[in-house]
Amino acid sequence: MRVAEVLSDLTSLRVCDPTAAQSLVSARPSPPSSSTEAVKAKTAAALQKGKSVQEDTDLQRAKDLIDLHYKVKVAHENGRADEGLEGARRDVRAVLRGLGL
Repeated sequence: MRVAEVLSDLTSLRVCDPTAAQSLVSARPSPPSSSTEAVKAKTAAALQKGKSVQEDTDLQRAKDLIDLHYKVKVAHENGRADEGLEGARRDVRAVLRGLGL
C-alpha cells in the first residue's frame, strides 16, 4: 500500500508545474539527522573562516546550472523549441538550400 502512495506522489510531481512540485516536496520538512548536523557544522566552520556560503564559487556555479536547467525546461515544456530557435533553424535550412547542400 505504501508503494502505491509513493508512486502516486511521484506521478503527481511529474505532472504538475515545477513551482507546485517544489511546494509539495517542501510541505513536509524532513526530521533532523546526523547528516544534517554535519552539514550545519561544515557551514558554521566555513562562516568562521570568513568564507561565506554565498561566496563559494562551486556553490554559485551549481545554483546557476540549476537556474539554467529550470529556464530551459520551462521554455521547452511543450517539447518544442522556442520561436527564436525555430526561426534560426528555418534560416539555416534556407541558406543550405540556397547553397545546394
